Amino acid sequence: MLRNLRIKLTLLYLAVAFLLVSLLGGTTYGVLFYYFQNSTDLALRTKMATVYNSLGIALPPALSLAEQEWSEKANHSIIPFKLEEKESREEEFEPSEVSSIKYEGELSSIFVMPLDSNGTLSFNPNPFALPMLPDRNAVKLAAANGYDLRTVTLADGTSVRLLTYELVEQTGIEMLQLGKPIDDQLRILNQFLEGLLIIGSASILVLGFGSWWLAGRMLASAQKAWDNQQQFVANASHELRAPLTLIRAGSDAALRKFTKETEVKNLLGDVVSEVDHMDHLVEDLLLLSRLDIGQLKMVHETVKLDELISEIQRQYQPIMAAKNIDFTIMADSLDMLGDKVRIRQVILILLENALRHTPIKGKISLTAKKHDTHAEISVTDSGEGIPREHLAHVFERFYQVESDRLEGNSGSGLGLSIAKSIVEAHGGKITIQSEIDQGTTVTCSLPLSKNLIRKQE
Repeated sequence: MLRNLRIKLTLLYLAVAFLLVSLLGGTTYGVLFYYFQNSTDLALRTKMATVYNSLGIALPPALSLAEQEWSEKANHSIIPFKLEEKESREEEFEPSEVSSIKYEGELSSIFVMPLDSNGTLSFNPNPFALPMLPDRNAVKLAAANGYDLRTVTLADGTSVRLLTYELVEQTGIEMLQLGKPIDDQLRILNQFLEGLLIIGSASILVLGFGSWWLAGRMLASAQKAWDNQQQFVANASHELRAPLTLIRAGSDAALRKFTKETEVKNLLGDVVSEVDHMDHLVEDLLLLSRLDIGQLKMVHETVKLDELISEIQRQYQPIMAAKNIDFTIMADSLDMLGDKVRIRQVILILLENALRHTPIKGKISLTAKKHDTHAEISVTDSGEGIPREHLAHVFERFYQVESDRLEGNSGSGLGLSIAKSIVEAHGGKITIQSEIDQGTTVTCSLPLSKNLIRKQE
């Protein structure tokens, strides 16, 4: 009975575990990504500072701080970079050539591109062939903002971090663009991400089994208590039926014998009435107990709803007429697979409730119509209605609205609960709508089987 609750608890635990694993993995990946990028950007600014120093240009604040931070981090002085044209390498320069040289150290892997005002490479000061041409978009933004920092991807898929600065002093060079390949960093990040996904998936799988076991252990005592309760209700119902039968039989015999003693007859009549009420209550409890533990046998057969409702109308018409109630029906020719006895029981419960709450000269209607793949059976009355705050509880067991407790208007509080259980056992649902002094409508939506809908004649 608590299996659905166990599934929900397991899914809840899994959701929490997934969020925690995602948060931990995402945070770790973010920290590593930030560390790599921050180290690269610091190296680029430091290299830019060395070029500025070689040109004798005052360092901007950002570059000065980078140079100081790098010196403290490396704990040694920075080797100056001389920005001069390498004649021995200039004739070998091919813009499309990708260098295969393995750079050593953070700064040595950075290449420098001095540019003119048009963003064209002036010369190659590096001891190796440049892996790319200057990035014109970075040049434009550096000209507008003073500097630009971005990541670009080359035609061969190589990722490069670029730092571009505009030189404000006259040195014969208008722009400096520095680049650092970051493929190694990205490869490490991708490997780390793959590891996170593998470990995370394995963790979720393990946590899933653990959550299922934990939820089962938490609900074990509740399940046992629930089973014991249902068993007690079933046993108690069976035990109560025997003495009730004997009491009623004795009362009937006394009524037949003492027909002239009015007082005794009235007392025995009250006994019979109360025994009938208790017997009905026991039957309801036994039915609910069987529904709860899934032991109520359902005989699935083709039910002709229009014929069933016409039969109910014939039986209830005299009762409605005695109370001067206008009773109308409207039923489509619908066939469905279900337990005819239980569907009839649901309709009778709804009619009994409507009759109990509808005043003299009131109206009650019973309808059955097709809605998509379902049959909708509705009972509408013109009674006093149900307050809005009670609507969410009317299907609870033994729940009664205050007006239900008035003399001559009593019930067990189990009828709607039984109707709801029977409808849900058929794979349907039951709803209620009500307005004070306007009446109440209870609708049962039951699934129709394919090829069982008869055409209207």
